Amino acid sequence: MSTQLKTTMDWIKGRVKETAYFHSEHMVRYLTQRLFSIEEIESVLLDGKILEIHSHPLRNDCYLILGYSYNKPIHVMCTKDKNGNLIILYAYLPANPTWKDEKTRTQSKGQTMDGNLKKCFFCNSEIEPITVGNFDFRWEGDLYVIKGVPAGLCVQCGEKYISADASKKIVAKIEQEDFTGKDEVLIFEYKG
Repeated sequence: MSTQLKTTMDWIKGRVKETAYFHSEHMVRYLTQRLFSIEEIESVLLDGKILEIHSHPLRNDCYLILGYSYNKPIHVMCTKDKNGNLIILYAYLPANPTWKDEKTRTQSKGQTMDGNLKKCFFCNSEIEPITVGNFDFRWEGDLYVIKGVPAGLCVQCGEKYISADASKKIVAKIEQEDFTGKDEVLIFEYKG
């Protein structure tokens, strides 16, 4: 590990030990999915290694950190903002179609949503085509979970982009009540 990366990891560890960091709204959304806990994220940041550095022309570098919790690999993306704060941007469990394994990205880009959308509106980073396993949102008080939606995912901030056609299909399915599920979780397959 280079001296600069070691210094960065030492700084991150120090901020985590002092509980002197912030979560982005994206991170809070990931935490509410209960795929991992705050303690697991802290463990990744304390014991993990920097896997990738994402440079951005308008913001500071972002660091993709790989760590393990009970042998479960977790990726955590974080950055140091312009005021010297540690910001935890998002975290996820590495999986296909983006990751071959926790250390290796796949060459396949997955199902494409639209070849025209290349940069994220919010952070100006690259958008990768993906298929969202579970795209969930609330509408008029009900929780809808749509499986297999083609989308674009910002590799830096995690913002998802859904094409107009996909959005129309989703809304039509909801209006036609073409879903399964129980209680207030309404589930349906996207099936392009």
